Amino acid sequence: MKNGKYGIGIIGVGGIARGSHIPGWKKLKDAEIIAVAYISEEKVKEVKEEFDIPYVFTDYKKLLEIEEIDIVDICTPNTTHFPITMDALKYRKHVLCEKPLAVKAEHVEKMMELSKKVDKKLMAAQHHRFRPESIALKKLIDKGYFGEIYHAISFALRRRDLPPRPTFIKKELSGGGPMFDIGVHILDLTYWFMGCPKVHSVKGEIYTKLAKRKDIKGLWGEWDRDAYDVEDFATGFIRFENGATVLLSCSFLANMEKISDFSTTLFGTEAGIKWPDGKIATEKEG
Repeated sequence: MKNGKYGIGIIGVGGIARGSHIPGWKKLKDAEIIAVAYISEEKVKEVKEEFDIPYVFTDYKKLLEIEEIDIVDICTPNTTHFPITMDALKYRKHVLCEKPLAVKAEHVEKMMELSKKVDKKLMAAQHHRFRPESIALKKLIDKGYFGEIYHAISFALRRRDLPPRPTFIKKELSGGGPMFDIGVHILDLTYWFMGCPKVHSVKGEIYTKLAKRKDIKGLWGEWDRDAYDVEDFATGFIRFENGATVLLSCSFLANMEKISDFSTTLFGTEAGIKWPDGKIATEKEG
């Protein structure tokens, strides 16, 4: 920290960085973006001019060498999260990484181990925990209003919202389809609501039923059907060691009534609730 401000370095300048992360950091009085890095010199120069950022690099390790940078924000394709995070931690930087943290469980474990070893924070960009309705619900849960929450049904479903960029549809870049992109958000939120219990077992299935079809159109434009090699629908059942369970389904392309359904319904012994609607079902107080 210098002059009362955290120095920020951002790796990746795609849509999520330019649309959310950079504007978000710019709003903070105690943070200053010092540098950005991306493989395209043209793109980093655009970002430098658009957001008035002092330094830009095409090699992210040059960014990591800057001593004034305290926090590294990683906004690159999913499969690159692991190596970049490990490098950032080795340079003794705190890390905020876009979801998912990594595409393999063993990589997440190594990232967590290293963050503890070097005593630096590692955080996944799971922003739904910080929504006002999420914070309010979590307080009610922790006060015991719902009793024991023993089951949840969680959806991250879209009728025709498939992101067409290669970083979402090619496994070598994304690691997976909707489960890795939007499913992680609703799963993380549900897991947090339920108190983050230890996992006992997981069963799941993935499908690619619509994404290869030329008669299926997306609201976000056309995608390369030949290059598409991830699932377009995923479903799973999670059992925790405390006996609680979660049913999770997510999709980019689903034949459903609503345009989208991003929700989780919690079933407790004293009350139940659907997030984010806030509708409570209970026999309390009549």
